[in-house]
Amino acid sequence: MRLIGLTLLLYLTAFSLQAQPVSPDEKTQKFVHYIDPIGLVIIEVIEPGMTFYTLKSRYNVSLDTLYTANPDLDPSFIPLGYPIQIPVNPNYISFAPPVSGEDSIPIFYRVQPRETLYRISKVYLGVPPEVLMGLNPRVEEGLSIGQVLHLGWYNPSQYIQPDTIESIGQPNDSLQLFQITDFERQYEAEGRTIREEKGLAVWKPGVNQSNYYVLHPTADVGSFMEITNPMLHRTLTAKVAGNLTPGIYPPHVAIVVSPSVARALGVLDQQFFASWRFVE
Repeated sequence: MRLIGLTLLLYLTAFSLQAQPVSPDEKTQKFVHYIDPIGLVIIEVIEPGMTFYTLKSRYNVSLDTLYTANPDLDPSFIPLGYPIQIPVNPNYISFAPPVSGEDSIPIFYRVQPRETLYRISKVYLGVPPEVLMGLNPRVEEGLSIGQVLHLGWYNPSQYIQPDTIESIGQPNDSLQLFQITDFERQYEAEGRTIREEKGLAVWKPGVNQSNYYVLHPTADVGSFMEITNPMLHRTLTAKVAGNLTPGIYPPHVAIVVSPSVARALGVLDQQFFASWRFVE
């Protein structure tokens, strides 16, 4: 009898849990992730009928931004279940509860190793730590790995003026750096030509640098260069920060890139084969 009673109790408990309705917040809330060098992203898994144009409209992002944030994906064929990275614009995040009728998405973040409240608030969001403390009172006790933080409400249709919150730097710098820019038409109009080369590129780890820079023997300092990793079909635009000084690197080294360029191109080895385009 005791065994039958225990079985019945477990069954009723399971039934009651399944019967509980899911609140609207639980249906619509999203977890965001930090991916260098893009920044915060929402990951949407492709479902039947979903396209880049669907995501473009839903999150108010350009197709170029989606293509750049998902360099391994062929836009003409997106398999079902593929996780699409959608860059989060911090200017669409509100830190106050939405008024009735607003189409806002509650967003959350799971704390990763070596992350601090200061980094998440200042670097990821560009706001003072007190803003997140107001949304997450328990953070005063400290952060722990895996802890879930409420970052606010994301509304891509409502632009939040940057001067309404205290910010450090430009939150959109990483998105601007991650754009692929084609300067070919501009340079052709100026009567200049684009040169294409390929060869060995190198980078040195240990430098905490977030900008995309490249050193080349002859390219104009201050101009821009498109660099491609042909193995992964990733392309980005980097600024020519200087010319290679003879004798510092071996003769077979064609260009030197910053660590952020190597990470964005998906490079693991300090030497890799690349191709690039630049103005003469």
